[in-house]
Amino acid sequence: MLSNPEDGIDFRGLTSVSLWPMLFSLVKGKSLRDHCQAEANIAWGFRSSGPKSEPIAMLLARINSSPKGNKCECYREMEICSLAVRKPWQGKGIARNLLQAATGWAETQALDQVTLAMPENQAYTPALKRLTSLEAGWNDSPGKVIVTLSDPIKVGALLVRLEKMAKRQKQRWGWKIAPYPDELTSELQARLTEPGEPNIGKPYDPNQPYSIGWHSLTYSRLLMADDKLVGWLAAHQLSPNLLRYNKVWVDPGWEKSGGLLAMVADVMRSAHFAGVDLYANNLKSCKPIPKGCFSFHPQHRNMPRMSERHFRPVASKWVETRMRSLPLPRASKSHAKGKVSSEA
Repeated sequence: MLSNPEDGIDFRGLTSVSLWPMLFSLVKGKSLRDHCQAEANIAWGFRSSGPKSEPIAMLLARINSSPKGNKCECYREMEICSLAVRKPWQGKGIARNLLQAATGWAETQALDQVTLAMPENQAYTPALKRLTSLEAGWNDSPGKVIVTLSDPIKVGALLVRLEKMAKRQKQRWGWKIAPYPDELTSELQARLTEPGEPNIGKPYDPNQPYSIGWHSLTYSRLLMADDKLVGWLAAHQLSPNLLRYNKVWVDPGWEKSGGLLAMVADVMRSAHFAGVDLYANNLKSCKPIPKGCFSFHPQHRNMPRMSERHFRPVASKWVETRMRSLPLPRASKSHAKGKVSSEA
């Protein structure tokens, strides 16, 4: 069972001993601090008993924090990234026990809510619905759409069209694509410190690295106009085989400039079709990175229409999700004292 395909973790290898060193590397030394930028990873797991004890289930979560308005307070939530139970052990209440342990811990630590992204129309969707039922106090709202691109013929044809469009729009609007810097420029730093929603219109923050994968300078871009920053694409490499087009942004007024799709096309060319003849009919796979993915919220102003038009016809996967959220009792927050530990 994989609650969030966007995170790129394949739990089919749950029996591998390599999973546990990875898990401990995520949670070792992490702790929640009374600071709005504090983030941490935490996990719960089950092992079978007996002389041949092996891992049979795991829940991996991330603690996210963001400021509450202008007050010196933080809104903190626990995002359940993945929930996995080995097939022979499914149907025995193990997943429910893991979820109860996680939500119970979150309540004692004065967190505001627990969230879980639930893919629709998947084999495990009914199980996740039962675990996060509305009767149990969970709320339901539209979640992100997760798009995966991997077919070299279809994606290659799309890239040809995008590059032609970008060439026309560049002549009209006068923007140019520049490399993403290895250190934050003054303009990028100013964007990070601007007030507003923490993840809207913000570039990648090196002080908050990804818990899985890494920020890829090679496949990130800036959009410039008259030497002024007007957009960016910050790539998140989830694995050697999967690149996530994570933070893609153009400033208001530049939505119709073609700059956003031009950055995407530029990265697609270098990440998935390096040295490849796009007009060849015998393409077997994309290279050097076989797959790309991105996500968007259906209530976003421009992304749904653009994605439906350009990317859905060539997508190898198009997964719509629902967001489940569990508000935690405020009474517990008044009793939370001292430093909070995230040891699993």
